Amino acid sequence: MAKKQQQKPQQDIWRVIPPEEKLDAMSRAHAAGVFACLIGLIITGTMAVSLKLSWLFWGCLVAVPFIFQFAAGKAWRGLRPRIMLEYLAARSAARRYAFTHNAKDLSLVMMFRGHLETEFGEDEIQEQLEASVESNLEAAVWIALFNDAVVMISERVGGARCNYAHIVNDKLNVQGSSDEGKSAYSSNRQVRLVKSDTRGMGAKRCKITSKHPAALVVFEKKLQALIAASVKGEAALIASAAAAEGLLEE
Repeated sequence: MAKKQQQKPQQDIWRVIPPEEKLDAMSRAHAAGVFACLIGLIITGTMAVSLKLSWLFWGCLVAVPFIFQFAAGKAWRGLRPRIMLEYLAARSAARRYAFTHNAKDLSLVMMFRGHLETEFGEDEIQEQLEASVESNLEAAVWIALFNDAVVMISERVGGARCNYAHIVNDKLNVQGSSDEGKSAYSSNRQVRLVKSDTRGMGAKRCKITSKHPAALVVFEKKLQALIAASVKGEAALIASAAAAEGLLEE
């Protein structure tokens, strides 16, 4: 029973990791297996030529599938826990910042790695200079989407730093774009977040990119859906409050 309870958080965080990053880790593990096979063939081939033992090389060639499985499996067992620990730490930090920005539902919807770039208008020269001095113009960030908040944090010495945080509501607008002639899942996909109020943390306009374009597209669609649900929820509350006032007046 205790073992099942321990495995559940691991399974939850593993489902959060984007499939693109899982495939990247798998390809790295396979590369380690191929490298081990090549090294084994080179070593045994050299020994077979020097010792004139041809069966040594052919024996290694027969064992190549087993060498590949062993080396790739060992690399995978090292990569998978490290990735999970990175996501667990990033989720914990992002959840803390979401709570400090008055987020009430801290259930994580999705999380992935990306790049945040702050955008300024022509009338925001002072803000741009301040961000440039504080090195806040660009940053490699963890992008976390909760049910009622979006948080972006960057890694630094001593802990995580919150680069952007905002409650999911009608004050937040999300716009996705790609280069002309490119699909939505192209590597140059960009998502812009524009907020019309001063609440939250971060610039009014920012651009998000990622080397995982599919995760970026999913983030855009889920954030738009959460914003729409938030607007509908507020409209329903206003309607119910108006109906209650009407009953009281009667």
